[in-house]
Amino acid sequence: MTLTWTDWQAIAVPLVLAIGAVAVLLIDAFWRSATVQLRHTVVTLLTGAVILFGLVFVWAQRDDFKPAFCRPVVEGPAECSLVFEPLTAGLWGVLLIGGLGVVGLSAYRLLSADIPVGEYHFLLLSALVGATTLAGARDLATVVIGLEVVSLPSFALVALRRDRRGSEAALKAFLVSVLSTAVMLFGISYLYGVTGSLHLVTIANRLTGLDPDMKRVAFAAGLFVVVGFAFKIAAVPFHAWLPDTYVGAPVEVTAFLAVVSKSAGVAGLLVLVVTGIAPDGSDLRLVIAILAAVTMTVGNLAALRQREAVRLLAWSSIGQVGFLLAPLAVGDAQAVVGYLAAYVIVTLGAFGAVAVVQRHRPAGLLSDYRGMVRSEPGLAVALIFFLVVLAGLPPGLAGLFTKFAAFQAVIDGHLGWLAIVMAVNVMIGLAVYLRWVAELFLLPADDPFSVDIETPAVVMVSLFTAAAVVVSVLPSTLFALAT
Repeated sequence: MTLTWTDWQAIAVPLVLAIGAVAVLLIDAFWRSATVQLRHTVVTLLTGAVILFGLVFVWAQRDDFKPAFCRPVVEGPAECSLVFEPLTAGLWGVLLIGGLGVVGLSAYRLLSADIPVGEYHFLLLSALVGATTLAGARDLATVVIGLEVVSLPSFALVALRRDRRGSEAALKAFLVSVLSTAVMLFGISYLYGVTGSLHLVTIANRLTGLDPDMKRVAFAAGLFVVVGFAFKIAAVPFHAWLPDTYVGAPVEVTAFLAVVSKSAGVAGLLVLVVTGIAPDGSDLRLVIAILAAVTMTVGNLAALRQREAVRLLAWSSIGQVGFLLAPLAVGDAQAVVGYLAAYVIVTLGAFGAVAVVQRHRPAGLLSDYRGMVRSEPGLAVALIFFLVVLAGLPPGLAGLFTKFAAFQAVIDGHLGWLAIVMAVNVMIGLAVYLRWVAELFLLPADDPFSVDIETPAVVMVSLFTAAAVVVSVLPSTLFALAT
């Protein structure tokens, strides 16, 4: 196969991220004469510059259509393995913003001292390579490769501290990932046997012409693929690994898992549903709707019982996955990407606030936040704003509008029962987040949280707050990502 200029343009972002990952590892390995602070700063700036290049490229080319690694076919459109188009641009933008936010949360004196800097940034960039490849993939082989390139560095990141808790969390996530990949490959093998192709556009065309017996086989095969992705994004009932993994990982890594890794899984499932295995009218979409209803309900109910901040955010993220799956069940890519963008921004902010508190109060209990409105009003106000956005309450209009878009998509898709389940879960979510907000106003039993917050942490939390305010004032920017 001959690579054309269009091919190089389509893979420019994953390619530059990969080059950046190798450069970061080499700098950390061979530049030992520099001080720890200088090396950390240079590695952080290089990682940030590589991700910023990706964002600039996505913004400049957002309206273009660039297929890569294509081959002509006798009938139908050409089969391509990766495509850069407006949907890809929107997903890449969300993933890169999430990655850049995690880099900011890992600046010098914010990243745990026992985490090797070079390895950390190498693994982060490697996972972003897989995430961007997954979001642009248009054949099942590329989907699997992209998903594994996201997953494998993520396990290593969880265990990077090399303590018992992190190792157990990484092992649990690894075993679940192996199982999910096996299930997914089983489904892919049957899809290939039924349709004779791995390319999503060809699969979508051939599924409609199958006889009833083969359609049942194709449905079962697609179900296995969806289940494989359900493991990756921790949809219920394939979610048990997530809370322990989040708690066992360093807070910065937990933020990465909640934002980049989860967004990559949702992006891959969106691509599969919209362009390939679940065309309009497919029974698989009903399966995804049921998965959405169960996931948001279990996630929110479990979050109500949590007394630790990270565990609450872990279960909350499971509930948010349910809301992401709801518009996905009707194939509304714009609602999914808009919701995902708002989720990424406010989740980064919430984890930034949690990281600040846990550096000084490692127990991570919700009671550690009591009295923060009086002792640390700036951080408290920022955290309150992030929580009300997640809850979908004013003035967090970004959360309100993205939830409304999800409701509108579900209602337009004639899934009234799912809209009712979503409404009930919005009420449960209010109880989850407002309970944490209430802790910030309660009088503490002992000394309230008060400390000189590191300047980089102040900068990052302020940036996340500003971004959340902007998308709340201009919510159309969220939905413009997938037009």
